[in-house]
Amino acid sequence: MRKLLIRATHELASRLEEKLRHNYDVRVHVLDDRTISVVCEISAEVRRKWVTVCRFAHTENLEDILTMFRVNLELKTKRP
Repeated sequence: MRKLLIRATHELASRLEEKLRHNYDVRVHVLDDRTISVVCEISAEVRRKWVTVCRFAHTENLEDILTMFRVNLELKTKRP
């Protein structure tokens, strides 16, 4: 099972974990949501290296984040 690390605000991290935990081994790092410009990200272990799959704002739509994650993960996991 592929490992993921989600760095996001508490609310967004819990929603993403709920959606992704069925297919991935998910770890969460909660960011301080009192900061105005929080940049969140999802990282994955690809070929034994941690790679940032996508970055997004904490105000981004959940479905847009999941679509961006799936597309970017597929692109990053393909062999060159």
